[in-house]
Amino acid sequence: MSKTHMYLRTSLLVAVACLATAACQGAEDVTMCEDGTIERDGQCIPAALEVRLTHLDVRYDLSQPVYVNNRVPITFGITATSPDPANVATRNVAVSFSFVEADPADPENPFACGSSAIDVEVVGDGSEQIVDAFIWPTSMCAGLATTGAAVNIGVDFDGGDEIEAEAAEGAAGELLTDVDAPSVVFSAARRDEPLNQLCRSSLDGAELGCVYAVDLQPIPSGPGGALIDVRYNLSASSSVAVVPFQATENIGLDGPADPDPALVVQSSFVVNGRDPYISAVDPAEIPPALLEAEPNIAEELKFGLDEAALAAVTNLPGTAVVSYTIRAASEQGGALPLTIRDPADPANTIPEALIDEVLPGTANEVAHELFLEGAALTAVSPGGMWADESDFVVRGCFAAEFTQDGNKGDGPVDDCRELEVVLVHEAPPTSGAASLSFNKEFSRKLGSSRLAIESTMSTQNVLDLTGAASQIDGKVALTGKLGKSFELVLAQAHGEARLGVDPTETMYDAYVDAFGERIFSASDQAAKIVQSDDFSVAKSFTLANLGFGFGPVRIGFSIGAGGTLGFEAEDTLEALTDNASCQELLKSTDEFDLCGRMTRVTSPYFGLTGSVEGGLNLRIVKAAVAANLRFITTSFPLDTTLGWGLNFDGQLVVRGDVTWDMVLEPLAGDVFIIGKVGFRRFAKSLKVNLFSFSAGTIETNLLSLSMGEFEVLQ
Repeated sequence: MSKTHMYLRTSLLVAVACLATAACQGAEDVTMCEDGTIERDGQCIPAALEVRLTHLDVRYDLSQPVYVNNRVPITFGITATSPDPANVATRNVAVSFSFVEADPADPENPFACGSSAIDVEVVGDGSEQIVDAFIWPTSMCAGLATTGAAVNIGVDFDGGDEIEAEAAEGAAGELLTDVDAPSVVFSAARRDEPLNQLCRSSLDGAELGCVYAVDLQPIPSGPGGALIDVRYNLSASSSVAVVPFQATENIGLDGPADPDPALVVQSSFVVNGRDPYISAVDPAEIPPALLEAEPNIAEELKFGLDEAALAAVTNLPGTAVVSYTIRAASEQGGALPLTIRDPADPANTIPEALIDEVLPGTANEVAHELFLEGAALTAVSPGGMWADESDFVVRGCFAAEFTQDGNKGDGPVDDCRELEVVLVHEAPPTSGAASLSFNKEFSRKLGSSRLAIESTMSTQNVLDLTGAASQIDGKVALTGKLGKSFELVLAQAHGEARLGVDPTETMYDAYVDAFGERIFSASDQAAKIVQSDDFSVAKSFTLANLGFGFGPVRIGFSIGAGGTLGFEAEDTLEALTDNASCQELLKSTDEFDLCGRMTRVTSPYFGLTGSVEGGLNLRIVKAAVAANLRFITTSFPLDTTLGWGLNFDGQLVVRGDVTWDMVLEPLAGDVFIIGKVGFRRFAKSLKVNLFSFSAGTIETNLLSLSMGEFEVLQ
């Protein structure tokens, strides 16, 4: 990258910094510095990184108007280089996009309004990093929209020149960046300037210089006032849907296992037409440090609205529901309804789910378990019209009883989305001449790219020629990206028992790990094992150095995970020589020399919540991060009796009962940043919602099996 350019260290959005006269005093005397350097105290010093915006694609049909408080999808590329290629630096940079008046009557004071910054971790190795994001022309843009003036897009890094100006007055020195990253306005008038010439509007094209002219318009309105537009999306962590196995024999004493969902989906709702940075804040959730720094913050976070108006910001103006259907991919019609596990009553299913609240400024994610019931189940069952089909389409639709209007330049505006899935039939418990297996796995990944919880629980219960074996496992991991990517195994539990025909192979092993540390273990190896465990402990862990944009700057914070982890077990593994006991265990009239009996009641438990801490307390930025997060609360007890016996004919006779239940309260809650900023492109008080997720409680019997008769293994 060329090092010969000279430019002012102040922003190219000169007037944004000059709306106040004092901010422009001495602007003619600013220091000139080369690329790769920054100005400090009138001197040019080497920067830790040189950062340039090298790609910007506004993924929106700009022949269509962009409405105030409607989001706009963009993809941008950042290229960072270190002064010393052998010592590559890494930094988090706050990238903030603004909507800038293109032809102002006062060229020294164009109007500009900003979208909250995007926190990007950049590595100074010269490679281009591509970021997908959304920007919002907020209510601060309303004045610009009503003029009908042409609007361009501009970008600042780490607060741009306003930080420099405030730092010069001793107000924001902590926010000064050591990164050389000058601001850019993507206008026709500035297309040939060196900084703009570094930008490509297409990753595939060779044309240099980015120009984006936006037709910014006020929010559409109807008879009742301003209209909103709820944008709907549908996703799933798996492209495989399952027809659950329905047992007709060897059913447990309390009935068959509950049917599994065919597919778990996430429906996403984003509300256009409401300011992304205004929504209600529970005063109890305001961190004490922010209250101390800004005693009036609770009142300011009402945004001048009364209680009813503030509640209306998140409430939809009428009834809205989401529902789902399935059809064979080979057909265009004939879709059949899927049912949804009822969030209010996990034992029941419902045809549609109510959507009544949507937080502004973020994707509101809702997890739904979808079931094949009624006509849909008949259609995919043997003899049904789709029995021989494997490729299907699951369709989710958001239906609202109110008028919607908003942006139309970012793809389909209808409220239905489709997923292509492969439908498979769950296999029955495996059996063969030499073994029987009763296995089950439960897995969920819920959340978003910002924060997600992945949980996997499983059990394997086997009777074979070596004896009986039973195992239960559970694992919960936290993943996401908030300024930087993170992945942490929160908890892991394991319980295993083996009762061998060869007594030297009889063993027991159990452990619990929390945040990568073993906090409980128990093991034994003997001809007879009686094991009783009742373990419970509170543990916590903190993930630091995360961040998110608030106004034009980055707010650093940490996420804490903590709660109670437990493991309970009552296990007995023993060999018996009493013929009557063996006959009762195996439900056989054979005569036995020896038999083995394994009885297990094993219950791991995870109860983990999340906390978030962080903020800033400066003259121009006072902010704190708050959250109400449940990561997971679950217990999944396994009740097993497995038996084997050697009869007088030398045959191995086996029989077993297995019951596996689960209660799971999955990921749910919100994370947001609240506070106030003194930057002219932003409202005085902000609430930036960065995560919202909900999912209903799951109460299910995963495995319920009781062998009606013994089997003889060969």
